Amino acid sequence: MSQSKSSTKTVVVCQSCESVFVSEVKPDGTIRPIGVSADCTCGDGDFRRISGTADLE
Repeated sequence: MSQSKSSTKTVVVCQSCESVFVSEVKPDGTIRPIGVSADCTCGDGDFRRISGTADLE
């Protein structure tokens, strides 16, 4: 079965508590941490990519 790649993985940081997560980035730019809820464990859901990191495969 063929599966198209609909998202990429990257490293992001929570803008509130600075926790770091491996996350999926959807084609529309939505960031979703892997292994936790859509929000950070601190309750905030505002993430940014860590500059200088490449997408993960």
